[in-house]
Amino acid sequence: MAKVTLYGVHLSPYVRKVRLALAFKGIEYEHIPVIPFGPDQPPEFTQNSPLGKVPLLKADDTWLPDSSVICGWAQREVPVPSLFPTDNLLAARASWYEEYADSHMVAVIGGHLFAEIVLAPAIFKREPIQADIDKAIGTEIPGIFDYLEGELTGDYLVGDSLSMADISVCGVFVSMHHCQHQCDAVRWPKASAYIERIHSSEIFTKLIEEEKQMMAMFS
Repeated sequence: MAKVTLYGVHLSPYVRKVRLALAFKGIEYEHIPVIPFGPDQPPEFTQNSPLGKVPLLKADDTWLPDSSVICGWAQREVPVPSLFPTDNLLAARASWYEEYADSHMVAVIGGHLFAEIVLAPAIFKREPIQADIDKAIGTEIPGIFDYLEGELTGDYLVGDSLSMADISVCGVFVSMHHCQHQCDAVRWPKASAYIERIHSSEIFTKLIEEEKQMMAMFS
């Protein structure tokens, strides 16, 4: 097994996705918190993250930027348990949900909700942009719940076990919960039960508790 070091701040949804995937795979690693574009970054991070983004992973002497690239490495490094169903079409669907979470859900929940409610006052030292929060809560997040409510046919998004789809989608919902915003179980019963079920799994509960302790520092 390669010696693994992960660079990136804990509350980043992309770092969280990688940490969940590594936990799922049982891959041990050293975690070095790094704020993207922040001060006092380790020189090895700036030298090996060409876009300046997190996460960045070092496996032995090889550097891997980007959360999806890192998760792909983890899948090949430790094939079992698998992050993807064996069925090719289901595996493709899992990749789609990962992309949906990375490109759309992070922009909405991370960018319009978490960044404004949590990061604006605590890190950016400015007033939150209320219009962004209102848009996220009033329109964008309900659209995500509507979509998932129509997609869910069982306990998981694809197949009959936890996959990259669930790690990606429900990983972003951790940021939403940090903002004290929940899925309405009356309006979206399947989505609400799904999020609670995945967040109650072992790899999620440990990470969520750790992040809650970090969130307490912002209050």
